[in-house]
Amino acid sequence: MKRKKIKTLEALAKGKLVMLHPSNVQQGKFQPSFLQFEGYLDLFTTIESLINVCILASQGDAYCPPYVKDHNSDIRKTLELANQLLPFEEGEFLDEAYEIFIKKS
Repeated sequence: MKRKKIKTLEALAKGKLVMLHPSNVQQGKFQPSFLQFEGYLDLFTTIESLINVCILASQGDAYCPPYVKDHNSDIRKTLELANQLLPFEEGEFLDEAYEIFIKKS
């Protein structure tokens, strides 16, 4: 019975834990496998959008600084990135693991 649970858990892990993979740069660290950019400029503009949204949110008023070129686009990019960071696959795995190890025990 125990071996069957472990094999089931291993199969679930292989199919569900796909969002992070070991870093090639830092030992013991992980990096997301789902973030892709069209190049350095796309990466930099995405980072700029994240920073600009934080600046706008921290001001608490409708004023838009002149260096924030397109705040609507910055907000959209930030929310899209935040949406991509939600690890739903891991959540499904944890729910299934809970069923195997907790509820059925």
